[in-house]
Formats: sequence, structure tokens, C-alpha cells
Amino acid sequence: MVASRQEKKRPYPHWHDFVGGGVSGLGARCITAPLDLLKIRRQLQSSDAAVSSSRALTGGEWNIFQSLYKIAEREGGIRSLFRGNIAASYLWMGYSVSQFWVYGYVSEYLKDRYSNMDPTSDNNHVATAISFTSGAFAGLCATAITYPFDLCRTIFAARGLYPVAASNVTWSEYTTNLAAVNQGQLQRRPPRTLREFAQRMYQQRGLKGFLAGSAPGFLQIVPYMGLNFALHDLFVTKIGSNDSKVSGIAGMGAGVISKFLVYPLDTVKKRLQAQAFWEKGSGTINTNRITSYNSAFLQDDRFSKKVVGAVNRGVGKKRSEVVVYDGMVDCFRQIAKRESVSAFYKGLVPSLLKSSVSTGASFWLFTLTKNVLQSIHDSDP
Repeated sequence: MVASRQEKKRPYPHWHDFVGGGVSGLGARCITAPLDLLKIRRQLQSSDAAVSSSRALTGGEWNIFQSLYKIAEREGGIRSLFRGNIAASYLWMGYSVSQFWVYGYVSEYLKDRYSNMDPTSDNNHVATAISFTSGAFAGLCATAITYPFDLCRTIFAARGLYPVAASNVTWSEYTTNLAAVNQGQLQRRPPRTLREFAQRMYQQRGLKGFLAGSAPGFLQIVPYMGLNFALHDLFVTKIGSNDSKVSGIAGMGAGVISKFLVYPLDTVKKRLQAQAFWEKGSGTINTNRITSYNSAFLQDDRFSKKVVGAVNRGVGKKRSEVVVYDGMVDCFRQIAKRESVSAFYKGLVPSLLKSSVSTGASFWLFTLTKNVLQSIHDSDP
């Protein structure tokens, strides 16, 4: 962050970065949750090359509000747009706290080291390099700390895309347990809580399962967060103001540019994350229609016909062939071969919109919070 260090009366404590990061992460998540859900859904949808090339960067990408409306209508109302919000809130708040806190320490250390090497020079001509290096290192640390929450967020957001009975209808005891109507389906029911997700992931894959998709995740975070902070600080310096609104606008621009450059890696990461939970060993797919309303889970007449009808409509649909990726390189190869290069940019429009809003809100809230804390700090005798 660009800070007016020359104007401060005494050193500011680093817990300012900690508090500011928590506020910015939680606030940005609350604002952009529906867009994040839609972006992940589109990244996980596989299709043939003809469909992918014609829709990935064209009309289908722009139907954001229509897509969100359909998700809400089919999957349980407005709350379905915030699916996985608890895990995502932990992720965003933990990530933002770690990111800004580490960034503050690293950037201060690098500036001090450079000043000691060349006491007669200021840091202006290396400021962008320091911002990039500090941002990249902060991003790596934050990703390492919060990655299991990122994985959990993807699994919850994927609910409704995979061939699991009742995964595409209202979140309730009736629909989430419908998978048990036929033998062998219960274990494919999507997890409903963080604890259940952790237990089932550990049972299926052990501790390494919580790092599924981490290779492209760590690869993308270096240029992504490095550019994020470098561009933000560069824009703020050019404008010449440390106002929170300026910081927010600079963050919006930085978020769009950096996200666009690393987006293919993000798509591969999401595919590998979802595969880790849903692929082989999770049970067989049930394609039988439900013809009876006498199941123990369907005794309530208020829900039975509606729920069974919804499940049967989903069962009746043609399912795409399930593709299993053997690591990051194979995932790149298969997506390019089966769906065309444009498939790497599925969900790009909602993602860029989300990145613009979330990054702008994050820098705005962080700067606003930190400015308030610094004002209180400076006013103390």
C-alpha cells in the first residue's frame, strides 16, 4: 500500500493492517458473493468445442442477471446465491488479513533494506518493484493459510452442476436427503456444513485432498497479487492522493487487469478442486426416476410432488461425459482439446466484474479503516 510515511508522527503498529484486512475482506465478500458463485459455476461447466467457442466469450457470458435469477428460482431463492458463504467469508477475511499484514511487513523491510544500501536515494524508482515483490509474497502466504477454505467454497458453489439427486433444487432436509431414496446415492449428497466437507474430504483423499488444485493456485497468485498491489500503488502515486476513494478506484483497475492475465490458471484450479471431491470413489450415478411419493423423506404433501418433479426433471436431462484430469498439465491439455482455448475464459465477464468490485471495495475499506486508525493513533498524546 502507498502510505504517507513522511507525514506520520510516530510509527504505526502493524495491527492496523490486521484490522483493516479483516474489514476489507468481509466487506468485499458480502458485496460480491452472487457474482463469485456464478463465476465458479461457469468455470466448472464443461461442453463440446463448438458450444464453448461460440459462447465462452460472447452472448452467454453477458446474461449475468438472468443467470442469477435462474439459480435463485431453481435452487432455493436468494439464499442460494450465497451458497458456501460461511466458508467463503472465512476465506476472504483470513486471506485479506494475511495478505495486508504480510504486505505491510515485507514492503517496509524491503524499503528499509534499499535505504540502507543507498541512503542518498529515495525509493520512488523501485517502488513498483517493491510493491510487486511484496504483493506476490503476501499472496503466497495468504493462499497457503486459507487454501482449504477456497477448496470448500468451490465445492459448495458447484452444488447443482454435478449429477447428484436433489443437488439442483431447494436446500432443505427433503432435497439434500433425496439422494438416499435409492441405495448408493447418499454418499454423493453434497456436504451441507464445513465440518461435513472436511470429514468427507479426509475420508476420500486424506490430508492431500485439501490441497487439490493448489499447483495452478500458487502459480497464478504470484503474478496476480504482485500486479494487483503494483498497479494499485502505481495508480495511487500517479493520482497523488491517499484518500480511500482514490484507493478504491485504483483497486478496481488493478483487479480487472491482473485477473484477466491469470484467468486460465484460475479455471484449471477450479476444475481440479471440484474433481477432488466429486470424481471416482464417490458412488454411482442414479438415473432412475422417482415414481413413488412414499419415501420416508417425502411424507410431507407440501413438498413431495414439487421436490420429486424437480428431481425427475434433472434426471431426465442428458448428462455430459465426466472428464477426469490427471493433474494441472493434463487439465490444460484436455480443456484445450475438448472445449477449445476459449473454454479457459468461461465465466470471464462475471469474474472481471466481481474482481473489479471486490478489489476496489477491498482497497477502499482497507485504506478507510487504516486512515481512521492512524488518525486515532496520531491524536493520542
